[in-house]
Amino acid sequence: MKTVIKTAFILVLIQFTLLSASVSAEEAHKRESCRVCGMWIDEYQKSAAELVYKDGKKEYTCGVACMLREVEDAGGISAFESVKVHDWVSGELVDAQTATYVLGSKVIPDMVPNYIAFAKREEAEAFAAKEGGELIDFNIAYDDVSPVGTTAPFRIRTAVTPGKGNFSVGMVYGYTQKDQLKIGSNGEDPNNYIRSNRAQPKTPKEMQVQQQALTVNYSPTDNLALFMNAPWFEKRMHTLLQPTAGTFGETVDNTNGLGDISLEGRYNLWRSTRWDQFATVLLGTSLPTGQFNAARDAATGLISQAPGLQLGKGTATFTGGMLYSQRWKDFWLHATALYNVNPENSDNFEFGDVATAGLALHYTPNYDWMIGIEMDASYTDKNKDRGSKIGNSGGTSTNLAFVSDYRFLNAFGGNFKLRGSVGLPIYEDLNSQKATNARGQYQQVQLGDGFFGNLSVIWTFRAAPDY
Repeated sequence: MKTVIKTAFILVLIQFTLLSASVSAEEAHKRESCRVCGMWIDEYQKSAAELVYKDGKKEYTCGVACMLREVEDAGGISAFESVKVHDWVSGELVDAQTATYVLGSKVIPDMVPNYIAFAKREEAEAFAAKEGGELIDFNIAYDDVSPVGTTAPFRIRTAVTPGKGNFSVGMVYGYTQKDQLKIGSNGEDPNNYIRSNRAQPKTPKEMQVQQQALTVNYSPTDNLALFMNAPWFEKRMHTLLQPTAGTFGETVDNTNGLGDISLEGRYNLWRSTRWDQFATVLLGTSLPTGQFNAARDAATGLISQAPGLQLGKGTATFTGGMLYSQRWKDFWLHATALYNVNPENSDNFEFGDVATAGLALHYTPNYDWMIGIEMDASYTDKNKDRGSKIGNSGGTSTNLAFVSDYRFLNAFGGNFKLRGSVGLPIYEDLNSQKATNARGQYQQVQLGDGFFGNLSVIWTFRAAPDY
């Protein structure tokens, strides 16, 4: 089953990419799209720009921000015969270098940052007096614009809300493996550990989690962004057994199915007029769509299935916190502080609450690429079963990840990105507890260390503005 799902997922990605390339090539003869982001030019006539290279080749962008990115990527204005933008008032094409721009107003006509061009400075001043924003010239705009309007971290969220009508859908594949015992912050090889502890009846050896997910982002307003993640999990746990001293065996447990669907909303509380600083609040919940196996061991009365193998938490959960993002030309910094509340479910089991903080630093050498490094740290409370804390659950973990985005295709009025990350825990301090059986004292422990990785294809576009 696992192989079939993985194969189908990969085939869908390949077929979708090939179809997108075919359709994009056909549409290119009928309808001009933005060279940078792929949006349809005819939907952005009040903000579109026209670039003519020295060899006569013409390119179009949806607005000033994408125009500036293409000029920068080409090495400067000298690479062009002419660069023209639409005057916001008359709709006429004017020289980009002589125009006056308003940045940071309430109006977002195309991309962010929201540069709006005016042929006459007095008309720009009148617009800014009504809608807000800062007046700048071409040179300031060129020096200030980033190669990418914003970047999206992998394990945390960006504080940037992309503007009304922005929509994206993605297909995600993730893999996580844990393969070392953690007793506090000390790591132990599972095989060596059970063989050197005659009283140890069993110990986890390896945990593998594969995830396929559908993600959707939508911004109904300029300040609000909504997110949904619908995951499908394939989980496998290897456990080493020592039913009698000196006798060893191994079991493998599997669970597959839909996980809990998560929903999030990000509301931008404040942003700078240069679109280089953002403060945003995040509120989220998860729906109990994943199965929680409540079967209990006849002898102990405890939940039989390990928490790590559960597909869902059996109840809705709640998340809240703050996000901050800041840009310095080609670099983006993202920071997050979140708290996740896991109430007790109807089977009297409660997963531990989680407090998380994270930082991401991304570099955007041009509008096609992003590379970065991310770190997140979390503290997880112990799980509870029937009100009693489970000693070998919860703890502290810090993870480091290397990430990258590649915009590989413009199609359907938007663009496709291939996103990837790989990382590992760099510090863990996980809880364990001592117990006693007929052979003596042993420890109930958790798995840690290992690595994780993600790969996704995401299509993004923005609905035509209603100005």
